Amino acid sequence: ASQARFKSLVQQLSGKARPSLDVAACAQTVLVLSFCAEFWGSNTMVLANSFRRLFMIALAALSLMAVVGSPAVQASDPEEGFVSPFKPSENVMVDVQRTLDAAGADGKLALVVMGATWCHDSRALAQRFADPEIKASLDARYEVVFVDVDYLDTARAVNQRFGMPSIYATPTVMIVDPSTERLTNAKTMHQWRNADRISYADTKAYFEAEAEKAHAPISVSPKLADLYAEIDAFEQQQAARLIEGYDQLGPLMRAYDAGDKKNGMLPLWNEVRGFRFALTDDLLRLRADAEAKVASGDDTPLTYPTYDALSWEE
Repeated sequence: ASQARFKSLVQQLSGKARPSLDVAACAQTVLVLSFCAEFWGSNTMVLANSFRRLFMIALAALSLMAVVGSPAVQASDPEEGFVSPFKPSENVMVDVQRTLDAAGADGKLALVVMGATWCHDSRALAQRFADPEIKASLDARYEVVFVDVDYLDTARAVNQRFGMPSIYATPTVMIVDPSTERLTNAKTMHQWRNADRISYADTKAYFEAEAEKAHAPISVSPKLADLYAEIDAFEQQQAARLIEGYDQLGPLMRAYDAGDKKNGMLPLWNEVRGFRFALTDDLLRLRADAEAKVASGDDTPLTYPTYDALSWEE
């Protein structure tokens, strides 16, 4: 097992394997192996020196962890043979409507995937969708459309059509009932911001389970509906702040990918990413709290988070 792990580690560090690189795990593994090589003594000096070299590579990789989530870092090493389904459209709303119509005609759900080629997790999800077993499962249940969000500043009318004031991640995965245009996976959709960490088997299981749940009857009490509306208003306010950040970030991302690597994009990217992750986590918590309060008869008000001023608001 140790030999297999080490072989995989070497392949990833040398660029000979396609799987995503868990930098922290690689560094930890190399550190342990390097220590073991030292412990084994002088008879393994050559092996120890090899591990030391690998450890230095891992340490260098760790220095990139602050920007591992950045689009440019991940887009610089595209997967071999990958053909992105995220392409500019002449009229994305026509594409979405066509998907809704086809889904309704065939008794399926619409699956709207908003992402970008520069995004590592968007590419990872697209690769999973291309897997023959997953594709067959999706084809039986969904009509799928891929929406290119460019640099986070286009295609906003798509998510807003289905009640989302902003996308919070790439990819954003929306399962939509074509007869009502209701977003059916609102409680679970945000996990796909880490699509590359979700296995192929779990990807298949998720969309099969969500297709079953989408057809289950929904009952919302007036009290819960009022709390949901209150949370929606809070979300609208915070999403407006996020969109302002996207408007500043988009041009910087374009310039960064065009070669301007010192334009301040990465700090802003990390700030936007931190805010949108915190916001989505808080929205999930608020809706769960609302459901718990109604179920228990608790009439105390919800506790809403506050966020510091963001750099683009100064």
